[in-house]
Amino acid sequence: IEWKQFLPVNKNGRNVLGYRLQGSYITGYQGKAAPPYERFYMGGENDIRGFDIRSVTPYAYIKNSLQFSLMNPDGSFVPASTTNPRVGGPCNLAQGNAIAPGYKCLNITIPINTLSFTGGDTSLVSNVEYRIPIVGPVTLAFFDDFGLDFNANSGQLQLSQINFNQLKATLFGCPSFNNNGVCTPGVPLTSLNSRDIKLVPGTNFVPRMSTGAELQVILPVVNAPFRIYYAYNPLILNSTTASANEITRGMFPAGGAGDYSYALAKQLYATPYLLREPRKTFRFTVSTTF
Repeated sequence: IEWKQFLPVNKNGRNVLGYRLQGSYITGYQGKAAPPYERFYMGGENDIRGFDIRSVTPYAYIKNSLQFSLMNPDGSFVPASTTNPRVGGPCNLAQGNAIAPGYKCLNITIPINTLSFTGGDTSLVSNVEYRIPIVGPVTLAFFDDFGLDFNANSGQLQLSQINFNQLKATLFGCPSFNNNGVCTPGVPLTSLNSRDIKLVPGTNFVPRMSTGAELQVILPVVNAPFRIYYAYNPLILNSTTASANEITRGMFPAGGAGDYSYALAKQLYATPYLLREPRKTFRFTVSTTF
């Protein structure tokens, strides 16, 4: 729903005070959840001007699996077999140096948690503008934008049934292996008890605000405003989220390669994230906020 109004400030109606109030909510029904692309992502010139487009959203860690290639302390990959070059899988090149074509690595399935934009099921926005005509099609406007993008219904954030079943059936880790590159069975992910996705603490129900000034010029023919604006954001998300680490030492073989690979896996896939939005923004666009 949306309500907007423009009020003349002086007697001749030259200066105008405008405001808009907008609220949105989405939910699935009959056991269904709204898809991620239909959820609400705020930010940009259409709602809260000082933030990047579609960057205002709650965050969550999404569980997934990854093939991690076992590595030696010198940074080289451990071959799946020293006698049979055909066994093994492709090496994870994000971990180390380039390898010879056809080289096969010993890959270990590890659990990772990927930080993701979930979008909100509810959004609330208010915009206030004081517009001062300068000359002809040129207008100076002072604005204040305030918004909330949050998840009110936790049951609407879920893993798909296919992904959930795949993760439940996966055995993580390779405690030991033979010369044919065959691992002893790992362990299931005991923390995966339901399909529900939990939001990162401190990222839901976070208010955002932008205030600033913009210069508007109505373009001929298209009759749309070209806008240049500067915004300062007094309310932002600025925090560090702890990593959702589920990688254990027991998922790697004993010895130096296991120690090194375990430490590298934690460094690459289990580090905290800094969630910090910009304090200031300078931008130009061709559009209207309301």
